[in-house]
Amino acid sequence: MEKAIYLIKAIFTIALVFGFSSLETAGSEEVKKNPRPPQGMVGIPSGELFRGSDSNQGYQICLMNNRDCKKSWFQDEEPANTVRLNGFYIDSHEVTQKEFQRVMGDNPSVYKGSNFPVERVTWSEATEFCERVGKRLPTEAEWEWAARGGQRSVFPWGDKAESRKANFCDKQCDKRWKESQFDDDYRYTAPVGSFPANGYGAFDMAGNVYEWVTDWYAEDYYEKSPRDNPKGPETGKRKVIRGGSWINYSTGVRPAERTEAKPAARLNFVGFRCAL
Repeated sequence: MEKAIYLIKAIFTIALVFGFSSLETAGSEEVKKNPRPPQGMVGIPSGELFRGSDSNQGYQICLMNNRDCKKSWFQDEEPANTVRLNGFYIDSHEVTQKEFQRVMGDNPSVYKGSNFPVERVTWSEATEFCERVGKRLPTEAEWEWAARGGQRSVFPWGDKAESRKANFCDKQCDKRWKESQFDDDYRYTAPVGSFPANGYGAFDMAGNVYEWVTDWYAEDYYEKSPRDNPKGPETGKRKVIRGGSWINYSTGVRPAERTEAKPAARLNFVGFRCAL
């Protein structure tokens, strides 16, 4: 889990190209049937997502900000590529412990609080929760599309890491790799919605807890991903988690960052949100 724990990935200045197509008024079937977002969700338009990065670029910027960097951490973001997505809905917040308890009957979280994100949930539990409430987990591509908030910047708020924009391992963090130049006021998880929403109105898609998505993980998936609505490899051993968490450096909460975990893993920095 070295990558999942450290994710010391740097802020990179890659230009992100978004093509919100006026021709895609149809979007997904769900969006066609329900033009207004269901309660607690935000609408994500159809369009083209330019994803990926040059690993050497990320590595070089990492070295500018941190001492411990490896080129291998950035390889799964290559090559930069464009995918086309239908419109969909996604939860505006990470699933809270109160919501999980109500639906699933228990609360596995370490950092207790009814309005804190549920963590230590397995991929199967996250999938079951979403199914019970009539939703599903987002795909990896959908997750990134929503996380960018319609912006062309490295982070949803701009091209540089900033204090109090997301929950990551800053001066409050008790890990040896903390970035003391930042301060987000939280040592571990934060109540959902504690930081500004992105351009689509979604909260905490950068930091706080990682989020499970449907896809199996493959380091080289971007080399062979289909262009339209990619859903990840057909099989695998680990599932993708996205978004970074309270345990990561600020560079680990970039929307482009990818990592993975065993589906049965219970980690105090991994939660989820649902899509429709």
